[in-house]
Amino acid sequence: MTWRELAVPQLINLKSVLVIDVRSPGEHEAERIPDSKNVPLLSDLERAEVGTIYKQEGEMVARRYALKLISPKIPSLVETIVEQRQHGQALVVYCWRGGLRSESVCSVLSIAGIDCFRLTGGYKAWRGQVLKDFSDDAYPFDPIVLVGLTGTGKTDILSALAAKGVAVLDLEALANHRGSVFGGLGLGEQPTQKNFDARLWQQLRQLQNTTVFLEGESRKIGRIALPDCVFNRIDNGKHVLVTGSVARRSKRIADDYLAHNPEKETEKALQLLDHLKERLGTKMVAQLKADLSEGRILQAVETLLVEYYDPLYRRQIERCSPFLTEVDGDDVSGAADKLASLVRTSTR
Repeated sequence: MTWRELAVPQLINLKSVLVIDVRSPGEHEAERIPDSKNVPLLSDLERAEVGTIYKQEGEMVARRYALKLISPKIPSLVETIVEQRQHGQALVVYCWRGGLRSESVCSVLSIAGIDCFRLTGGYKAWRGQVLKDFSDDAYPFDPIVLVGLTGTGKTDILSALAAKGVAVLDLEALANHRGSVFGGLGLGEQPTQKNFDARLWQQLRQLQNTTVFLEGESRKIGRIALPDCVFNRIDNGKHVLVTGSVARRSKRIADDYLAHNPEKETEKALQLLDHLKERLGTKMVAQLKADLSEGRILQAVETLLVEYYDPLYRRQIERCSPFLTEVDGDDVSGAADKLASLVRTSTR
């Protein structure tokens, strides 16, 4: 039994597949094919050592040193892969460029009687396919874009629509950021740009010839940049205005941004307020800090909404008119029902 080559388009069309990334953990963390499993041939430190030897002593010496490191791992590596494979799954192995690392693992698997494929061109070829699809805008869907002032419940409405089985693209969830100065509060690290692109590409492929709800976003969400094919859809799609009372918006913001770990997130918010001194002035920022520090959370949030966020976004929202319809974000369930009916009506 020998291993075979598999091109990226063939991988994309496989229905049941286990994809194994044999690169180092650091490489896998930074950029990977979605849902691939990392079974590294070398640790990050070992990879660095091999690289140093390659530069100082040449390729052959580096290869022999790598073989010395890898040889004791082969039995456990094979067992790890076998344990993760479900019945009927195709097995595809990749490294950075479809080179020696993936070839070595495929050869060992073949010797052990395990049928497998090597991804031709490796991760680099797969990444090239993602960028090509973005460039070609290969996604025929009809966007309906929710716009509104901060805290009106746009994300909550998307979640309610998804629960009803309506197609939704939640870009902020993919980016793990809410897209503002304080957008990272209460959240962990953002994904790398390449991993964001990978997950976005994966979701876009599922949104074929259908109406998709998404939220109006700027070109960047935190430090993540949107591809043109998505940003242009936001800019040119049909827009829905989401409204809401200041009181409900303030409560929603406080709950979403600060309630999970109040002490830690309040401390971060106090630091971030310094970025607003130029726009709000030193005196107002000092008052906001005092309100936050002394527990007047809703008062501080309301001031931020009225004095900072609303003037910043109101003009951008007006440019999206005329609106397809308007919904009240204070009533998330009712708003989702109204928007879902738009899709049902259009498909009759």
